[in-house]
Amino acid sequence: MKSSVRSLPKLLAIAALVAFSGCGGKEHAPSSAADSAAEEMSISLPEIPAADYLKRVLTRYQNTRSYRDRGEVRLRVEKDGQLVRRTAPMHVVMDGPTIWIAAYDARVWSDPERMIGWIADEQTDFHDGQVLLAGAAADGPSASRPALEKLLRDPVLTARMVSGLGGPPPQLEWLLDPNPMGKLFGRSTRAGESAAQEGSGQEAGESEQRSIRYEGMARRENVQCVIVETVAGDEVYRFWIDPQRSLIHCVELPVAMAGKRIELEGWQVHSLELVLSGASFQPPESPYRMEQMPESDLPRRPRYLRSLVPLPPPPPDRRLGRQVAAFQVVDRTGRVKVTERGVGRPLTLWYAGLAQSIDGADAKNMQAAEVLSVWLRQSPESIRDQVSPVAVVSDSTGRLFTDAGLANGFWVVLAQRSDNGIRNLDLEPGRAMLVDSRGTVIWIGDPFSPADIVSLSAIVQDRIAGVDVARAIHQQWEADRDAYQEKLDELSVR
Repeated sequence: MKSSVRSLPKLLAIAALVAFSGCGGKEHAPSSAADSAAEEMSISLPEIPAADYLKRVLTRYQNTRSYRDRGEVRLRVEKDGQLVRRTAPMHVVMDGPTIWIAAYDARVWSDPERMIGWIADEQTDFHDGQVLLAGAAADGPSASRPALEKLLRDPVLTARMVSGLGGPPPQLEWLLDPNPMGKLFGRSTRAGESAAQEGSGQEAGESEQRSIRYEGMARRENVQCVIVETVAGDEVYRFWIDPQRSLIHCVELPVAMAGKRIELEGWQVHSLELVLSGASFQPPESPYRMEQMPESDLPRRPRYLRSLVPLPPPPPDRRLGRQVAAFQVVDRTGRVKVTERGVGRPLTLWYAGLAQSIDGADAKNMQAAEVLSVWLRQSPESIRDQVSPVAVVSDSTGRLFTDAGLANGFWVVLAQRSDNGIRNLDLEPGRAMLVDSRGTVIWIGDPFSPADIVSLSAIVQDRIAGVDVARAIHQQWEADRDAYQEKLDELSVR
């Protein structure tokens, strides 16, 4: 399994807003203030080098038969002064050959008899109700624990398990990988390595900075933790460890790359951490049951398969292939006539501006126009000569178009009014649409989506070549849908 430190966090797997609560758990809390003070007095930094200490902690995970947590990945991001907190589940429960994993929206249960896995994504109806049913992940009924490669056997399920904002579940690596966190250690875990070598931050013969050191001790939720800071290149990780139980309760993940704070889609990442609440090596009082596991709801209408199948693409937009209802208007100058067929060129690229009531509407409209302008200017001449861009925007945005030179023979700008027939376009604000000379819709997309812009180029080229684009898209979707159903039938467990 790839080390969790090798994955750059991805934000799109997160859904719920939460508040931060730190690491540790109630089962570890001292019974009184006096006990808390006594515990703090009795705990000090380990006398061995930090790399050896972290290695010893991971060895505890390698040797345990039982482990459980209620882990979650926690994220804080900020944009335009708005601070948002988000979380995703990262639970791992193991008792011998039985294991439960809830990582982002991936769910895996394996016991001595079988392995079950599914994707708990309500937006896709739990991945169309698909449920993996396969042999147990443990190597035989007498195995002491699952085999990592069998847990990760299904590529669709594994991709969902490892691609969230915090990378793959590191608990699996600590428990089941023979060389856990190998990227962090390098050669720094050799027995007898001196503290001076450990803290030097540079290993002989290696160009990447790497170090493992103690950062100190601190309390979180009444648990006195040893903090181990690890550096691998430009990435810094902090492990919060309960020294009395050799349990990792929290891992702070990097929020900067190459010295710069991570920004994704305009959101600046302030903190990213894996909090392993309730972590314990204690065995369960009774055997685990899948229905008792956190986040364990199965799809409402499960379809059991030998392996999961990627979903087919969604149906084409309902407007694709339809003709725009007739209208006729003039541009803001009063000199250019515009109809549902555009302004006389074979293709018209429409952009529907955001309303003035939307915060930052003018700036967002200008950004969208710039994106589409750059696409058109960088396209081959055969495309530029065929496409005319038309924007339907407010008066204030129209003035910005003029000031920026976009309205000087390049963009045709129409006033955003309710009485000029533009509503016949049936186009949402902030979206773009390509229409041919007959007024037929052949593309609808988001100006800020790179994938949509790429598809726009391909569709223009096909249309210029004489392809009935809308019909071809519908035919391809029907073929993909039929192939998907055939694959489900082939892999169905009867």
